[in-house]
Amino acid sequence: MKNRTGVMVAVSIILIIISSQIPSYQSKMLGVLQQLLLGLGMIGCLLAVWKFMKSGGKKKNS
Repeated sequence: MKNRTGVMVAVSIILIIISSQIPSYQSKMLGVLQQLLLGLGMIGCLLAVWKFMKSGGKKKNS
């Protein structure tokens, strides 16, 4: 898969959007679910940025 970083960013953004739509004030479990989805989305975005920066550095040296 060539554009794995783009897919990772898209999935991460979708997870963040889904987490913002969960009404966490209704129960503790929904709050936990919201935090987990938000955390996974943030980690995915950070990993995608890291991969983008890492691959950009290789192209400059070649």
